[in-house]
Amino acid sequence: MSFNGIINVYKPKGFTSRDVVNIVRKIYKIKKIGHAGTLDPNATGVLPIAIGNATKIVDYIQSMGKCYIGEMTLGIETNTLDIWGESLNSKEIFLDKNKFFEVIKCYDNKTILQTPPMYSALKKDGKRLYEYARLGIEVEREKREVEIDSLIILNFYDNKIRFEVNCSKGTYIRSLFNDIASDTDNFAYMSSLCRSKYGIFKIENAFSLERLKNFNENQLYNSLMKIEDVFEYERIDFDKKYFKHISNGLRKTFDIEKEGIFKIYCDNIFIGIGELVSEESGKLLKMINIFYKSDSDD
Repeated sequence: MSFNGIINVYKPKGFTSRDVVNIVRKIYKIKKIGHAGTLDPNATGVLPIAIGNATKIVDYIQSMGKCYIGEMTLGIETNTLDIWGESLNSKEIFLDKNKFFEVIKCYDNKTILQTPPMYSALKKDGKRLYEYARLGIEVEREKREVEIDSLIILNFYDNKIRFEVNCSKGTYIRSLFNDIASDTDNFAYMSSLCRSKYGIFKIENAFSLERLKNFNENQLYNSLMKIEDVFEYERIDFDKKYFKHISNGLRKTFDIEKEGIFKIYCDNIFIGIGELVSEESGKLLKMINIFYKSDSDD
């Protein structure tokens, strides 16, 4: 049985994203595999894993928005900005709830500039930032634009605050919490993090590793989301006489009103993603990515 699709996996605490990919690789007995959106080892939640031909759409998945449930603990600053780092400073907690509600207005539904943490996998001069950090070296990092679509305080308890954050690719929740703490005259670290949603992938539909290990071949096949179902583009069907032409990636002009990017089908078979561009003679179809694979190609 040929496996091609995306599996929504729940990443447990204590595993790297690569650990989870390696486990899924063994379960599906497949070499071609990749994941979208790395989670820190101590974070949990949704980890989309692309299998087979679906590895072509990892970049598309990574462009999707994410939702996190995170907890901030006040009073201590750590070198990693989370609970698993070394304590650097501490101070008396200043817990003014009104102040926190006021401060998050500066982040909620805003584009912000964020400095990536030193303990991160980003590269500087060919070296990971965390490699510099482990040597006690702090290097200059360029601030990056990220989108905070929504920032909601869920509840306060003891010296902790729970947030829901909907954000764009590249957002560091640790850094966000550190900035909020600074703006409220506090020290804080991120004490837990769970990714509850990644685009169309939701935590309530995620498969645990233990469950996948007990699946038979048919169950493994049925657990995969089809490649075409991940794309949120409109569908266009062309006559089956154009099947070979389009599936081979050849350009063709059609008398059609629509233009833009679409999911392209022929004879009710998904071929790939294509763009219709206006020309004098009609709309030129240019295939962006072809996913159709005939049995003879195996």
